[in-house]
Amino acid sequence: MGRYLPGEHETFIKCDTPRCGANNAPEGTPAYDTECWRCGEPLGGKPEPGDELTVDIVDEKPDGTLVCKTDGGFVLFLEEEVMGIQATVRVTEVEGTAGQAELVDPDA
Repeated sequence: MGRYLPGEHETFIKCDTPRCGANNAPEGTPAYDTECWRCGEPLGGKPEPGDELTVDIVDEKPDGTLVCKTDGGFVLFLEEEVMGIQATVRVTEVEGTAGQAELVDPDA
């Protein structure tokens, strides 16, 4: 279950886990699973605008924009100053393989 079948599925979800890269069945199909059929790691998915999630801050661009990654490996850019290696953010925009986020007010 969860495998991509070329004659049955039009698209697939590629596992981002290093040294795996298996093709998995796409969302919305009966074979879809949230974990990779080969390695068992969670499959990344695109977050939706408005989603609140905890991200790892993995880099900082020269202009000060923070590069963050979700648990599933999706890249979000955060244009705010954060002290630490993780932050809780709200997704504001998603385009292709990356998106924009804003810091969730910890005092709210």
